[in-house]
Amino acid sequence: AGSAAQGIVEGGVYLVGTGDSGVAMTFATLGATYGSLLCLSAGTIRLPPATYVPPSAVPTAASSAANDVIGDDSSSPKEQEEGEKGREGGGAGVVAAAKEEPVDVTASEALRTGQFWALLGVMAGNATAGLGIISSGKLLMSDCFAVTMPEIATPAACAAFVSALAFMNTAGRLVWGVAGDKIGRRNTLLTFAMTAPVCAAIPTLIHAGAASPALGGMPLYAFAGSTLGIIACYGGLFAVLPAYVADIFGPRHAGAIMGRLLCGYSVAAIAGPGMLAMLRARGDRAAVEDLASKVDPELFANTFGAGIDQLPELWEAKTVTIQNLMAILPPDAHVIDPTYTLYTDTFYIMSGLLAAAAVASWSTGPLSKKAIENLLKSRKAAAER
Repeated sequence: AGSAAQGIVEGGVYLVGTGDSGVAMTFATLGATYGSLLCLSAGTIRLPPATYVPPSAVPTAASSAANDVIGDDSSSPKEQEEGEKGREGGGAGVVAAAKEEPVDVTASEALRTGQFWALLGVMAGNATAGLGIISSGKLLMSDCFAVTMPEIATPAACAAFVSALAFMNTAGRLVWGVAGDKIGRRNTLLTFAMTAPVCAAIPTLIHAGAASPALGGMPLYAFAGSTLGIIACYGGLFAVLPAYVADIFGPRHAGAIMGRLLCGYSVAAIAGPGMLAMLRARGDRAAVEDLASKVDPELFANTFGAGIDQLPELWEAKTVTIQNLMAILPPDAHVIDPTYTLYTDTFYIMSGLLAAAAVASWSTGPLSKKAIENLLKSRKAAAER
């Protein structure tokens, strides 16, 4: 919602001569809107009857060795034959072979399983990439295309792009949540792996927009479609993961376990925007140094009041920028504004994080029969102390 609000405001909110920036009224309006929606939603929530069973629920009685655990319906036939796979239950918990009744894994017990740490990797990898794009959506569109396609990447278009990111974040939660019920949570998480190659292709699209004018706006539209797809999968992660946690560990402690998994989101909330800002700054400095090497030293000193040897200090103070250097380069230099290259490393690193998240998704699955037996043994030993 915050991203959508940011996208609505084009070019700032300060109205000259009024002495009012509009910030107070903006936040008051947002607060009133959010509060009303939350109260309305909370007022419609009702607990189902104790005897209610969803029509699609699958019985979870442990009638055979092949039904030792409740998990996702996406395992391989080999896993099913080995008894490491049960049926995807509607929240009946993990079934213990020894008791023929559900066993819900506590949050502390979940921390001792590989599935928890794999899910933490899924959360951290996908969220870092998603938050990196969301936090700088308008800047991304502007830096990558405003110079090469000013007639398309207008301030209004950049603001609309931010709103589109917010919309796809919401739409992804709805669409992928339904898909998770149809094809299985694990399969849905594995589908998100497609975002890794898509993210890796984005620098090529950006470069094509600058180097191939004959392509027109196609690189920009492809860039927008790719980033919106990544954000849709990022939103879908939050629709699928809580249900998948309940499938693996049982529903009773799923909330507490999900709370611990959100530690991965906290790391991503810092790492994503921070990584993008750091890599952009590094790319900007490299571009400034490259452009400065093509400028006449005397002209540089006359323009900025200091020699090229003081370039690092001038760059830190933002006295020397890419745009300033482009303005004093000789026309016969035939240099293209390098602003569009500032995010090349960022997208490659994001692609690696998404690929790592895909590997983590692949390594998830239901708790094995041995893991459940060890869990029951540890509970029994703790009770006897």
